[in-house]
Amino acid sequence: MWVFYGKTPALRNISLRVRQGELLGLFGHNGAGKSTLIRAILGLVPVRQGQILVNGVPCTGSYLPQLRQQIGYVPQMLNIDPRTPVRAWDVVMMGQYARIGLLRFPSRTHHQAAADALQKMGVLHLAHKPFGHLSGGEQQRVLLARALASAPHLLLMDEPTSSVDWQFVRDLTSLIRQVHQASNLTTIVVSHDAPFLAQLCDRVVLMEGGSILGDLQARDLLTYIGRELT
Repeated sequence: MWVFYGKTPALRNISLRVRQGELLGLFGHNGAGKSTLIRAILGLVPVRQGQILVNGVPCTGSYLPQLRQQIGYVPQMLNIDPRTPVRAWDVVMMGQYARIGLLRFPSRTHHQAAADALQKMGVLHLAHKPFGHLSGGEQQRVLLARALASAPHLLLMDEPTSSVDWQFVRDLTSLIRQVHQASNLTTIVVSHDAPFLAQLCDRVVLMEGGSILGDLQARDLLTYIGRELT
């Protein structure tokens, strides 16, 4: 699979199979192509050559609306001005628009799904707080609730540790693993934080310059990096 930004290749001859139920990490430095790969799965950037399949269905054209109902996405950050009265509840409801459809109002079922997701993440008491006023850890829990409210089969997370302090990273590791197992998900986590991926994932794919260098068991990631630095 190839993806281009203009005439410049952003993903080069990518070939990757993710097993159902796997918790996979994508590791690499800035510019490695990790986030572009996530965006390609979501259909946000066009694939020039090759294709992406989710459960055997291509991530393109008329299939995209249906596939997006099966994918939960946690972005690197949600840029909401703290002065904007967007509540945590509103952010979670955004995650269900693919199922609700355009020009339709959310039903009681959609509201219940949002409440249940916030409850699972331990932030239901923050539902009516402005999202921009929450701490990094609280925002991450709300974004996870947003992704889970639509009951996805595939969870994509882009740099989940970027906006949280180091004390919350351990809690986040446990939280993601708990969500992954309890919801029977296939999960892909993008990060340049090697210790985080080593603790969290089953397998880690190494990326550089838009290409896949290889993959290894997550527990071997720190040893691999140590050898590369010597």
